[in-house]
This record gives sequence, structure tokens and C-alpha cells, in this order.
Amino acid sequence: EDALELERAGCFAIVLEAIPAGVAAVVTRRLTIPTIGIGAGPDCDGQVLVYHDLLGLYDGRPPRFVKQYADLATEVTRALETYAAEVRSRTFPEEQHTYSMPEDELALVERV
Repeated sequence: EDALELERAGCFAIVLEAIPAGVAAVVTRRLTIPTIGIGAGPDCDGQVLVYHDLLGLYDGRPPRFVKQYADLATEVTRALETYAAEVRSRTFPEEQHTYSMPEDELALVERV
């Protein structure tokens, strides 16, 4: 009933989150506007997941309805730790990571 009221009020779509698949199927059949499911089963008109969840970009257990396609948290953490260590040891940035300019132009900047 709530979904029908939202449709009558002018909603262009409804997100159904973390509800039983059977309920989502009934709601989807009864509405004329699209339903977007997030943990609501396969019968919604569309599907969405939070990309942080599906890429594994955090520590912890994802919600039941999330299928993780990667474990990027480990890789991201490793990359950030390496970056921080290189900055602290002053091995980053290297010459290829900086912009240069002609010495005569730099001399003008130093005189300002």
C-alpha cells in the first residue's frame, strides 16, 4: 500500500531495500513505475549495489545481499601504506613526477 501511495504521489521509481524477494516481486507487479532492488531479489525492474560493498573497499562483513566481486580494501591499504612510506622517506615524488621550467624563468620567479 505504501508503494502504491508513493506512485500516486508522483514518484518516478521506488527503491526496495533488504526486503524478502517475494514481497519485492509482488510490489513490482503491482506498480507501473520501476522498482530498483538492493537486497530485494531478482524480480525488481533494476538492481543496484553500493560500489564500496561490491568492490570490497572496507574492512568488515558486507550486508547479506552483497556479492563482493573483489577485495580492494587490502590492495588500497597496501598502496596507501607504500605511498605514505615513500613520502616520509622522500623517495616520492621523483623527477618524473614533477614539472620543470627553464632556469631563466625560474630566476624571474625567485626575484619576485
